[in-house]
Amino acid sequence: MSSLRFVIMTAALLITTTASGQSVPSVLTQAVAATEAAKAPYAFDIELQGAERTWRARFHPETDPRVRLIEPQRDQLSGDERRAFDSYARDVEGVSWCASENMALVRDVRLLREDATSATYAFQPTAESVRGEQARRYIDRMRGELTLSKANPDVTSIRLFTPAPFSPVPLVDVRRVNVAITCQLAPNGRRYAAETVSDISLSAFGRDINQRTVQRARNLQ
Repeated sequence: MSSLRFVIMTAALLITTTASGQSVPSVLTQAVAATEAAKAPYAFDIELQGAERTWRARFHPETDPRVRLIEPQRDQLSGDERRAFDSYARDVEGVSWCASENMALVRDVRLLREDATSATYAFQPTAESVRGEQARRYIDRMRGELTLSKANPDVTSIRLFTPAPFSPVPLVDVRRVNVAITCQLAPNGRRYAAETVSDISLSAFGRDINQRTVQRARNLQ
């Protein structure tokens, strides 16, 4: 399985997964409202870095296609790689805001820790909070955490992980999934998913697979 496929699998979890629940912290509500009011259709550069190769592309909301592959050249891709990239490109709708409107779609939010400047919450993702059939199928195995800034409230980081190994299908054992999103300020002053680091370890049909992929979004214009 190519590195890009792993990126796509975890991106399906990350594009819309954030947190809320039966009792939404007021600081989170403020963060979502501020982000929704400030959202803008930015163009930006995309970098997907895996063990096998690095992909670079450019997203522009007003072009067709909206995602243009820059490196490697399309004729350098295998058939599987081309189909994987095309699938990824179709799913990208724009900047992934950290305090997105989908925060009300998960459950079991609870405070883990806080200090004078930030608070970290645990949450349970749900099928309604993610994209992709594969992601929805195994979402009950995932857990999440996010950190909120208290001044000018915004989400500063998100983590999704599997608390225990599991077997989604016979002869496949998922030992570990850990996805960490680092949020940075966009030109509008709200935070977006600037870097997503995915660590995945599994055994499939007697073969051990360990992958680390990094997805970056930068140069918002």
